[in-house]
Amino acid sequence: MATEDQRKGSRLSEYTKSNQLEWKRKMLVFSFFLTFAVIIWLLNALNKNYTTEINYPITYSKFPQNKLLVSEVPDHLRLKVSGHGYALLSYKLTNRPIPVNFPVSTYTMNNLEGDTSRFYMLTRYARDRVSRQISSDLQLMEISPDSLIFQFATRTRRVVPVKPVIDFGIGRDFTLKNGISIEPESIAVTGPDIFLDTLQYVHTKKLELGNLEKSYQGVLQVRKNPDFKYSTDRLDCSIELEKFTGVQVMVPVQVAGLPDSLRLQTFPQEVRVSGKIGLSNYERIVPEAFWIEVDYMDIEPGEARLPVHVKTKPGDLSAVTVYPQTVEYLLSEK
Repeated sequence: MATEDQRKGSRLSEYTKSNQLEWKRKMLVFSFFLTFAVIIWLLNALNKNYTTEINYPITYSKFPQNKLLVSEVPDHLRLKVSGHGYALLSYKLTNRPIPVNFPVSTYTMNNLEGDTSRFYMLTRYARDRVSRQISSDLQLMEISPDSLIFQFATRTRRVVPVKPVIDFGIGRDFTLKNGISIEPESIAVTGPDIFLDTLQYVHTKKLELGNLEKSYQGVLQVRKNPDFKYSTDRLDCSIELEKFTGVQVMVPVQVAGLPDSLRLQTFPQEVRVSGKIGLSNYERIVPEAFWIEVDYMDIEPGEARLPVHVKTKPGDLSAVTVYPQTVEYLLSEK
């Protein structure tokens, strides 16, 4: 048989369940009437007229003949519209607007004062076109911005030299034979005159070749600017290497800065110039290709020798040394 405490616990549990069911029933009734009230309020609100702004996409076409657009232009209009709440809500939730196209040349264009390349058009002239593309339940009241500004440039064409951008080293026993060769060396570029007039070079995309131990042949790609069109975007490139050879030549020592009243003679009168050069340029290493001198202004009291300076040498001669680096001299009056 159940004890007194068990009977009391059972009655308490039944009472608690009864209270919970009653509370749930009341909340259900309350939620129903609250939802019903909100729906009535919403239907009433949506039945009223409202004014709001919407963004509407735009595109452009039919620019003036032989002209290129070089300015930034808006990609949407802000439209102030009026309509029932139902229409506005439906538009914002379900509409996927088809962009309004502006055939620019068909509208009246006006020059901005003092700038013959910039024009403006008033958006109110496109009111009918825009109205036809939004919902018939909405009334177009205002278009913003009130004007669109265009800057045009004349399409032109120039032949521009190409500057290759290549990062490479050369093995210690090699040198460049004829530099970097590209074909073609210049290409035709078409684009807005205001940009093309300042274009000095067309650069290539950077090519990393590392350390070269043999000649290279490959293709370079033009580094493109979206404002331009190019007659080609690929160029043949060759880098021809050749082995170094050692050279020596005896060169007369010249005297610089000597007053007309004095005579200066060096001992020796010639110095030996050594260096390294590519085999194909070996025959160019002759005394006449150098200018070796001492300078009267280098004379110091008590110093019997003058330093030798290399003033001119073939540009492709490397590792140049002179022997001796200083010479004795005899200074006398004429």
